[in-house]
Amino acid sequence: MFVALPLRAQDDIHFDPAITQDEFSKFSRIVAQGIYATPVEPARARGLLGFDIGVAATLVDVDPNASYWQRAVQDDFTVSDYVAVPRLVASKGFGYGTISASYAKVQDTDAQILGGAIDIPIISGGVLKPTLAVRGVYSQLSGVDVYDLKTYGVELYLSKGFGPITPYGAIGRMRSDAEGVIPAAGARPEVRLSDNSDLNRVTVGVRLSLLLPKISIEATQAEQRSYAAKISFGF
Repeated sequence: MFVALPLRAQDDIHFDPAITQDEFSKFSRIVAQGIYATPVEPARARGLLGFDIGVAATLVDVDPNASYWQRAVQDDFTVSDYVAVPRLVASKGFGYGTISASYAKVQDTDAQILGGAIDIPIISGGVLKPTLAVRGVYSQLSGVDVYDLKTYGVELYLSKGFGPITPYGAIGRMRSDAEGVIPAAGARPEVRLSDNSDLNRVTVGVRLSLLLPKISIEATQAEQRSYAAKISFGF
């Protein structure tokens, strides 16, 4: 999974000395939601030959005029009050589950995002039965001098196919661990910021399997409302 987090330069994330703990926490929870390594598809098991590769994007709702945003970014990179996170997504089956790996090297910066997800079914679906599966997720933002962020998540997914259409829903918990630095300047010493937050995630989505492409769209409520879509190829 490739995540092109919209950081145009290393100093796009630049914490104002006036930022409060609440503002840093709010900013971190929103960024965590943006880099969360969801494969944008229902959780299920694929066979050993199963794979899926595609292009996805996540949009996270942001208030660019709010102090939590103004005091954390030097140049606003929102688009119509959303942070856009485009991604290249790859998933592979291993018989009794599915694994997704992620890597990103953001152009013109040292920022990288590593992550992945694993799906383990509890109930394997069929003609009459739905699929119930657990998904574990991990992602990490690194390479930005003043900011490090990790996310972890566990979600329970329920899905049921009806011909080419598979609606699905999920509920779970996401944790974000963030550390920020305000560099020393003049007589002001270096200041370190940190936040550890736990958030509920509720997701609804639908996957449409056509002859070649597969299209998935989903909406998630966590810290903010976010939307994701993916077009992919595979089986």
